[in-house]
Amino acid sequence: MGIWEQAASLQETNVVILLTPVVIPISQDPTDISDPFEPFGRALAKRHRRIRHVPYTLRNGITLTHQEFIKRGHVIILCFAVSPDRPLRIDFADITFAVSDDKPCIIVICKDTIDTQNPESFPTIVQAAGYSPPALEAAAALIFGENLHPQAGSNFQQPRLWPVEQWNEARDLSRVLDLWTECVSIPFALHQQTLASLLRRPGYAKHYVVRDSSRGDILGFCATYLSYADREGERLIASVAFLFVQSANRQQGIGLSLHSHALRELKKTRGVVRLQLGSTFPRILYGPPLDIPLNDAWFRRRGWQLQGRIVHDLILTFAEWRCKEDTYPPTTPSYRPCTQADMDQVLELVEGFCFEQAKMGWFGQYMSLMNGPNVKDVVLGFADNAMVATALTYTPSCGSQISSNLPWAGQIGNDVGGVTCICVRSKMQELVVGGLLNACVETLYNQGMKRMFADGIGEEVDVFLKLGFRKWGQYREVWKDT
Repeated sequence: MGIWEQAASLQETNVVILLTPVVIPISQDPTDISDPFEPFGRALAKRHRRIRHVPYTLRNGITLTHQEFIKRGHVIILCFAVSPDRPLRIDFADITFAVSDDKPCIIVICKDTIDTQNPESFPTIVQAAGYSPPALEAAAALIFGENLHPQAGSNFQQPRLWPVEQWNEARDLSRVLDLWTECVSIPFALHQQTLASLLRRPGYAKHYVVRDSSRGDILGFCATYLSYADREGERLIASVAFLFVQSANRQQGIGLSLHSHALRELKKTRGVVRLQLGSTFPRILYGPPLDIPLNDAWFRRRGWQLQGRIVHDLILTFAEWRCKEDTYPPTTPSYRPCTQADMDQVLELVEGFCFEQAKMGWFGQYMSLMNGPNVKDVVLGFADNAMVATALTYTPSCGSQISSNLPWAGQIGNDVGGVTCICVRSKMQELVVGGLLNACVETLYNQGMKRMFADGIGEEVDVFLKLGFRKWGQYREVWKDT
């Protein structure tokens, strides 16, 4: 159902919130104190009784008062009066879309000249030739579906809302792989078996598709996961791991339909404390890759904050390893593999580090090794006989959950091992990081590896680059709290 159809089929008790700018009357008469958008409110009220008209000023924008009205409404109409001295305020729209929680939102742009293109790609736009009463009457008629063909004075662009289904692996896997290959750059190419393993997480994953109704082809796909954030297992991270739409079918509402459905389902789960654009574990994409075009405005309107830090995946060729330990350290660190007897202390260190550094999902990766044969893959660092650092290593064939959650080392080559979830106690980084990584290099070298992959490296990236690592992938870290 299109949004104009939703407007036309509003329930009698539903409320439409009309947000309009405070502007100079068309008459230019200084004694005229009327609101030029009052005729718009009346035109809408002829079609639906419950209209709440709330003006806003250019100076103050969409305030907390406006946001409260938006939360109570069922359909939101945000008007702009655009002129050379009144630019289109995208930030006002961003706030409105973020607060609306995926309710139908209609942007009305009142401008003397009509644009045939929509550079901002708002989901629903009505363009009116100024804010004269006739132009606003035409816009009201258009919103309620009385004229779906653009005429002089108005231009309407509306993607439809699509039915969303849960994916079926047997039916959809090869087509999802084709869509993945179309949408990502070459370094992120995946084998079908690897993609199937990443998507097949019973109880922790739900994935959704939009299909072409006539042929059944997949037009869009969204992968979502849940993972534990702490030891107790009561706090969860919800991940929108990736959301892709066929290039030929974009700007038709497919992405919006998938996004709205996926977030609605994730928010039903008790204990979800954060939402991630990208995924923790399995880590398919840490966040939006820098080398893949992303419609920032589209995601901002859905409440995602895209100004997060840059996170790197790095790779080291052992021949280029440049570890230089301090000749006269205040204390001499030591390193060794973990044993089962160490695990309680390891988990205590990791839990404290994750709490201090907001490392979501790391604790679960260590916990998964408890009482298993791969506990030896944890490398420990000690100073003054106290455990001060841990790191997880893995190889493509080690058989641990870690390697199945982090696919890229194995995709690069069979001689590539990995290090992940590096935890170092506060104020000990300079003392032990180089030595800890050196111990990880030795651990993987002794298992026949020639290269080492390090994922999710943030502000400390320069330390890794000085040691011989090279950048492999770069992502934006994008979260929002629930």
